[in-house]
Amino acid sequence: MTRSLLLVLLAVAAQAAAPIPLEESVVIEAVNDVTRIAMPSGQTERATVRLKLQSPDRLRTGRQSRAELEAADGTITRLGANTLFAFDRATRALQLERGSLLFHSPTGRGGGTIHSPSASASVLGTTIIAAATPDGGFKLLVLEGRAQVDFASGAQQKLDAGQMTFVRPAGGGLGAPGPVLHFDLAQQVRNSRLIQGFSRPLPSQAKIEQAIEGQRRSVGQGKYVATGFLVFTATSDTQVNGIEASGPDADDNLVGDFTTHQRLALNSPVVLNSSQLPDNRLFRAPLLVPASQSLFLNKESDILISGLLAESVTIMSPTLSLAGWGVDTFNLVGKDFISFAGSTRFTDLAGISYVRIFSPQVNVPDGATLLAEFSSQPAGTTFYIDTSSTLSLTGGVISNATGGLLLQPHNADLLLRSESLHAGAPIGADIVVPSAINLHAPLGRIDITGGTMRTDRGAFAALAVNIAITSASFALGGDFWADAGDTARLQNLTFANQSAPAVFQTTAVNLIEAQTLRFNGFTEINLGARTLALRDVHFPAGSTVRLVSELGRLAPLPNTGQAVQPGLVNFVTDVTYADLPAQHFVAVAAGGTGEQKARITISPPTP
Repeated sequence: MTRSLLLVLLAVAAQAAAPIPLEESVVIEAVNDVTRIAMPSGQTERATVRLKLQSPDRLRTGRQSRAELEAADGTITRLGANTLFAFDRATRALQLERGSLLFHSPTGRGGGTIHSPSASASVLGTTIIAAATPDGGFKLLVLEGRAQVDFASGAQQKLDAGQMTFVRPAGGGLGAPGPVLHFDLAQQVRNSRLIQGFSRPLPSQAKIEQAIEGQRRSVGQGKYVATGFLVFTATSDTQVNGIEASGPDADDNLVGDFTTHQRLALNSPVVLNSSQLPDNRLFRAPLLVPASQSLFLNKESDILISGLLAESVTIMSPTLSLAGWGVDTFNLVGKDFISFAGSTRFTDLAGISYVRIFSPQVNVPDGATLLAEFSSQPAGTTFYIDTSSTLSLTGGVISNATGGLLLQPHNADLLLRSESLHAGAPIGADIVVPSAINLHAPLGRIDITGGTMRTDRGAFAALAVNIAITSASFALGGDFWADAGDTARLQNLTFANQSAPAVFQTTAVNLIEAQTLRFNGFTEINLGARTLALRDVHFPAGSTVRLVSELGRLAPLPNTGQAVQPGLVNFVTDVTYADLPAQHFVAVAAGGTGEQKARITISPPTP
């Protein structure tokens, strides 16, 4: 079978003697259902502590199960749930047929190569997590160290700690390589059973902690903003928290103590009734707002900010000019609140890549238009509303024709009523989801009713505990992504995609309800939650559909109006593929009729 080859080489070479073959390891820990399969007989036995696994025998883990093995040279292999794994004879190679594993090889011990149905990853002296699915999907996350990725096409990608890449499933086992993405390393380490689910720490734990601290500094310096977006790919249903590129602040310009002038500005109100900003409020050198002045500004400022400071900001002028500002980022900072009296245009933004409306409370009147004119700017500019209170927008427009929009109420809700959002390009050049419109309410809900979401290039992306989008129109130059910590409800949405191929992807922990949806223009549709409830949903001919539920099966009596059954994929009524009943495109093993070629994959989540 033709195989897409993914070669990952660390920049640090091994410095020890010739490596010994990695054809045997000893089980150090086995949790729940762990089985050794003797080859070629196929005889099985329960794997227990001190059991030796030798090539070509396989090790298999069941649901909610895991295992740790150690080789004589200190190489650690940890297996997640639903994994099938074996060593190659007389080599330092591992066969990962499905599931996930963590691999750590001490520097100088020869590393190893992980083979999957579609890709291979060779590592030296680092710690990685790899995941694979039988249909050819593959994902690689680097926990510590540095990697270079060489694809079969000749393209190269470099991976640092906190970065990942994946290969999408494709016909003939080739696989389609994905981009390099950032993920929240601390969150991944904190939540991963491959790291936290064992009785002893990893030998590389200190190096991983150093990588986490390095990523945390980068976030603090404004190089990234932690979005919490969940990177969910067809290669694995593992959800990985993402971070994405932010402004180019750097801490080498930190001015030191918060000055008397800065304190005075931050503790007195200002009314902006002219397009020209008051010079005595402007601070061009990046500064640190101490927690004593504002817990919110100190915590959420990415440490360093530059721009206009005030206790409260009331904007009366229809235009605000940043001519002569001289710094590539601008923050409009209100210690208590920022209020717009009506529509406002931010002008003369040439040379500015990042404008943030930054306050615990931001008030925008109904029907107002906020327009950012990043004239003569390359793609990647950002217009950003950053607050901790509920952000409510009704009947107006927010537009950034040459860059992206980021709306982020940290601790509350985002409510859009007949609001139109327009973004011309992705938020930054290096982001988890190349999102042009990015809605982020990590502790609240996103509730959209009516309105239009338009991106000329880049995806629409939303993250919240609960997401409800009803009767809205999407004109997208990229993918649709929505990730909910509890429930996602999507109803009566229309799509006019401007790019192909495009991916529609929604994940939720508990429930996805989808009603009156036609996925026109999407070549790939991924839905994943404990329970899926679909009504009047139509998948286009030729699309690839992947549905993930807790039990990984279609509920009985599809398209008959049956009550929703938890843990299953429910085709409640009028769910079609290519205008035929959708269950005909689902394999019999997954609960479908199998009358048509399987175009809809239904499966349980993989670890």
